[in-house]
Amino acid sequence: MEQLNIQKLIDGISPLYNSYKQTSRNIGGTKALQIMWEIGDLLKKAIEVSGVAPHNLYRQIYGKAEGKENITQKSYITREFLGRSYRIRNIFKNKENIQKDLPSLKSFIFFREAMPFFDNGKYILRGEEKEKLLSLLNSDLSPTSILDKIKLLQKEKIGIKNPRDQKLSELHPQKEIFINFYNYLFNLIKNNDYDSIKKEIVKIDDLILLILSSNTSALAQEGFQYKEIPEYNFDTQWETYVSILNRLSRQVDAKERRRFRRLISPERIVKLAEMIQALASEESFKNYKRQ
Repeated sequence: MEQLNIQKLIDGISPLYNSYKQTSRNIGGTKALQIMWEIGDLLKKAIEVSGVAPHNLYRQIYGKAEGKENITQKSYITREFLGRSYRIRNIFKNKENIQKDLPSLKSFIFFREAMPFFDNGKYILRGEEKEKLLSLLNSDLSPTSILDKIKLLQKEKIGIKNPRDQKLSELHPQKEIFINFYNYLFNLIKNNDYDSIKKEIVKIDDLILLILSSNTSALAQEGFQYKEIPEYNFDTQWETYVSILNRLSRQVDAKERRRFRRLISPERIVKLAEMIQALASEESFKNYKRQ
């Protein structure tokens, strides 16, 4: 077995990881899987030549571990991300198979939720069942609809129960979508002037932005009125957020909104509403930037 050069491995992974992080808000799920596959391929080769166990390797790469060894953080590539990348490499023998099987995957989140059906020996789907799952992941359904169907499949095949904490965990994909969208807008406003931003979101008119801001703000506290969002051709990043916003907004029962506020604080929700409103006019943008 060869001695593993961790720093050399980190140097090989880092450009791919940085590319993923910098473009994750703009790329679809297919491209995200391809980048993670490349990272997983580097991990697989390192494991094969060194004999290091995967979880041990992840700890060495991240470097921020409990105990006496590896207490210095060596990189910001998390163990969770590395583990998923390695799983993706093992699911797809060749990188080209990702494009073949999932050419229209909108978001990596959908695949992440369905991963047990690809690599868990107890739950892996084959034949017609696998084809149906691939069709769902490639479909033009709304993000919320896709997630709901995957959750139903999990309950059917894996037998996930619904204790109180499970109800919260069911909202983790929505939480991640919110955080990704929040970070996207935060960086968009921080790094661009108003005219540049309007060119990027040229498809979204100011009235729609005001409705989205109002509905986002209403999500922070019960008692506010939601406004119906007209049918609109949003870009993927906006469409994904609008989908979960519509779902939470339209529910007569407020239980799921209350659970969502346990995962995302009302203050953070209001902050996102303010950022969306800032894009509706140059004056609003300037006022927001002065804060």
